[in-house]
Amino acid sequence: MSNYRLGAALTIILASSGAAYADVDAAQVTLAYVDGYTGTDGQFHPWEHRSDAESIRARHADIYRPWRHDDPRHKDDH
Repeated sequence: MSNYRLGAALTIILASSGAAYADVDAAQVTLAYVDGYTGTDGQFHPWEHRSDAESIRARHADIYRPWRHDDPRHKDDH
């Protein structure tokens, strides 16, 4: 396979795989943590994709906490 064809094939694979990741709707998140988020339903949900956590952290720093949701050192921090 030529370098051109290989590059084109990788571009198509990467483009199609990127479409599979959907951002978590920030309106459904009350607090976000390193390992997941608490939804408006009051339940903890682990991140399905690292990109979801990174997106929430970048766009909604006011609701992001840089620790695990069950970290005992932060049990009273909200």
